[in-house]
Amino acid sequence: MPMYRKLAPTVLKVAVLAIIVVFIVRNIPLKLEDLTSFLVHANSRFYLSLLLFSVFLMLQAGIWVLIVNASLSDSGKFSGTARLPMLKGLRIFIETQFGKYIPGGFWNVAGRIVMATKAGVPLDAQFAAIVYENILLIAAALVYALMLIISLHIVPIWVGLLLAAVFLLIYLFYAPLTELVKGLFVRASKWKFLQRMIGKMTKSFGGVEMAGSEVSLTRNQFFAYLACFLGSHFIMGIAFWLLTNSFDKGKVGLFYAAGTFATSWLLGLVSPLPGGLGVREGFLVYFLSMKLGTETALQISVIARLWNIMAEVLFWAIIRGVYYLSRGEKVYET
Repeated sequence: MPMYRKLAPTVLKVAVLAIIVVFIVRNIPLKLEDLTSFLVHANSRFYLSLLLFSVFLMLQAGIWVLIVNASLSDSGKFSGTARLPMLKGLRIFIETQFGKYIPGGFWNVAGRIVMATKAGVPLDAQFAAIVYENILLIAAALVYALMLIISLHIVPIWVGLLLAAVFLLIYLFYAPLTELVKGLFVRASKWKFLQRMIGKMTKSFGGVEMAGSEVSLTRNQFFAYLACFLGSHFIMGIAFWLLTNSFDKGKVGLFYAAGTFATSWLLGLVSPLPGGLGVREGFLVYFLSMKLGTETALQISVIARLWNIMAEVLFWAIIRGVYYLSRGEKVYET
């Protein structure tokens, strides 16, 4: 029995990795020889875009860590809880990020909850951080998406003004809205199905429960992190702009590239497949074909999925390497 318990986590990790690899390989329409040929002949702009996209992912992960720590420093019962170290938080984020490629669409979040709980982060703070992270992430992407579709005259300019008005109302009435959000967090923490699900995920290390604490961000924190997400999306836009122009088959503007990627990501949220597979590629083709032609747009949409995965692997390799080099003692066990 002790040997079984010792080997079980390793076997589970290998099985999850195998599922992810099989799913990715089956859903990327590239032969191995075509992929090898592309990577060998890709120019410096492609690899620079890959590096920048990894930076974008690191920024996304770093903002999540900041939101978690801001939730811990809230005036509630977790104000004395130790903060999540940035390096450990980055590792938790990227090592669970690959779970999004497993059918189901929630394994990355589930994995993040398990690892963050093992790192000592209270569930209430995690739940608040996940909610705020997704609200801010969608809001930032929506800004770039509206810039694109307004420029293409798909929607009138008053839609953009309406979004600006929504942000203004949130700023002016943040206090009562925060009280409403706090109440929702408390009620959600009492949902039996949520408690059962969390109990199963954390059973292997004793099981934990949500305490029902009212965790929230201040107005300044909320808009500061929104600005951070807008900035990180701009880095993402530069990376995708470099990727599209690395094909040397036409030029795409920087904000057009940023808006295209953000819009495709948003629309991909409705995809039933992991990672927005299919829907995101389809809308990438739709928008890019207006500038580069359908054939080039199709090539970029296929490569973009691979490019995304390669950037995640690069992020993981960097964090893993830094983690080993920065610690003399045993590496944090996942």
